[in-house]
Amino acid sequence: MIRLEGIIDRLTSENIRHQIEIARGDPQVRGLIIRTITPGGMVSASDQIHRAIRQFREQTNKPVVAFMETVAASGGYYTSVACDRIIAEPTAITGSIGVIMSNLVMQRLLEDKLGIQPVVIKSGLKKDWPSMYSLPSEEQKQYLTEKLIRPAYERFVSLVSEGRKHATDDAQIRRLADGSIFTAPEAMANKLIDAVGYLDDAVELAQSLAGTPDAQVVEYKIPFSLANLLGAEAKNSSLMSIDRKMLDEMATPRLMYLWDMQVP
Repeated sequence: MIRLEGIIDRLTSENIRHQIEIARGDPQVRGLIIRTITPGGMVSASDQIHRAIRQFREQTNKPVVAFMETVAASGGYYTSVACDRIIAEPTAITGSIGVIMSNLVMQRLLEDKLGIQPVVIKSGLKKDWPSMYSLPSEEQKQYLTEKLIRPAYERFVSLVSEGRKHATDDAQIRRLADGSIFTAPEAMANKLIDAVGYLDDAVELAQSLAGTPDAQVVEYKIPFSLANLLGAEAKNSSLMSIDRKMLDEMATPRLMYLWDMQVP
C-alpha cells in the first residue's frame, strides 16, 4: 500500500514514484493499493504519478487498486484513473475534473502601499502574460486559456476516458468534466468509480485481482533519521521568512489539477 496524501507537488511525485519503483523490483509484491487522500495539485506532478502507475501495471502485469479516503479530487482523481479499479469510502469527495491557474497581482501593493513602480522591458507583447504587475485583459485570459488551460483540460478528460472505458464513454465523462465534485455514491452512479466501500474492501479486491487471497498488506514508510528531523526543523523555522524566492513562487502562475477550494 502506497499513501498519496496532501497537495501533489514535485516532492510528492518523486516520493510516490520512488515507492512504485521499489515495489516493481520486489518479487514478493503481488499488487498495489494507492491510498489517496488529496485535493490534487500540480499538473506535471499528477501526470508523473499517473504515468508511474500505468508503467507499473504494464511492465509487471500486476493489479493496482485506488482507494479514495476523505478527499480524492482533481489531481487525486487523475492519478486514480491510472489504476485497474477505484474504490471510495462512503464519505469521500472526488471528481473536480478540470484545471485551474492562479497568480497573485501585486500592482496596488507595490504602487499604492510601497511606492514601488515596476519597470518591464520585454521582447514581445505576450512575453510576461500573465503579469504580477497588472490585472489580465480579456485578450490575455483568452490566450492563456488556449495555450495552457485547454490542453491540460483535454489531457485530463482523455486520460479519464481511457481509464474508465470499462465503465463509461467519452461523452459521459465530458458531461461530468465541468469541475463538479461528487460524493462517493454520486461518483458510483456516474461510473466514475467502481465501488463504494472501506479499506478492507480495497484490500480484498486487490487480493482477488492478484489471485492471492491470503496476501499480507504492507506499507512503505520513510525510516527515521536525524537528518530528516533536522531538515523538518529547518523548514519549520523558515515558515515566517519571506525572501525573493518565496515572492517569486507566490507570483508565478501555477497550472493545477486542484479542487479550487484549496487555491489561496
